[in-house]
Amino acid sequence: GDTAPGPDAGAPAAGSREEVSRLLAMAEVPEEELNPFQVLGVEATASDAELKKAYRRLAVLVHPDKNEHPRAEVAFKVLRAAWDIVSSPERRKEYEIKRMAESELMRSMSEFLSRLQDDLKEAMNTMMCSKCQGKHKRFEMDRDPLSARYCAECGGLHPAEEGDFWAESSLLGLKITYFAMMDGKIYDITGGCCR
Repeated sequence: GDTAPGPDAGAPAAGSREEVSRLLAMAEVPEEELNPFQVLGVEATASDAELKKAYRRLAVLVHPDKNEHPRAEVAFKVLRAAWDIVSSPERRKEYEIKRMAESELMRSMSEFLSRLQDDLKEAMNTMMCSKCQGKHKRFEMDRDPLSARYCAECGGLHPAEEGDFWAESSLLGLKITYFAMMDGKIYDITGGCCR
């Protein structure tokens, strides 16, 4: 007998709607940055046969002829672009070599930037010495510039001003520590004092 189609006839299945949405989320990614394994929903270690199977499964779900989602065509283009990257063993190998080179470049850049940051920190915490022409370390102190200078005469603390240098003694005068206010901070510059 004649049966009328159900209310969901012609509507995409829930799984295909989800896949279209998932692929649409990657539609703005430039093609050269597209991760084909992520698009195909497989691990990067998937075999060529597994890639092909995943592509075919998704193609059936999101193809605009089979799926009435208004943006199914865009989703299919994302899928097709990803598939083109790994559709043959040669293309896949080319993609993987390119990704390895990019990864190596990123690692090298990261190492370079880390070394540069260390060098900059060292440069910021050293002072050139006009007496010996060498470099001496300075150590930032946790002292408030408004109460940085200890006064032996009154026993109080006085403010330091930019460019101030002073000495404080301890251990009955046996230990002398030299301080300076530079860049708005207080530094111990004892190791840098050429007496």
